[in-house]
Amino acid sequence: MRSKIHFQSNICGGDFQHVKDCFNAWKQQPLVYRINQYMFEGKGEVRPLADDRVFDNAEIAQRTLLNTCGPNDSYALAAQIRNDERDMWLVMAAYEE
Repeated sequence: MRSKIHFQSNICGGDFQHVKDCFNAWKQQPLVYRINQYMFEGKGEVRPLADDRVFDNAEIAQRTLLNTCGPNDSYALAAQIRNDERDMWLVMAAYEE
């Protein structure tokens, strides 16, 4: 049987230190759709994408994270999104079912 990959994500504003603070807070929050499991469980830290790219489109940032995150990664990845309306970070991690 082939395993399936699912993703967890969250979003926040601020600088990358704030992203790390949010990530630590999120790890204390239980998932609504998976009883007895916490957000970003098993991921020790959050890291920015390796190329420090800033996206002007949230969909492209999400697609990039979907293609970059792996279920064996011990960390979550964050992509910075900056457009005319807001400046935020999309944080994502992959999990194998």
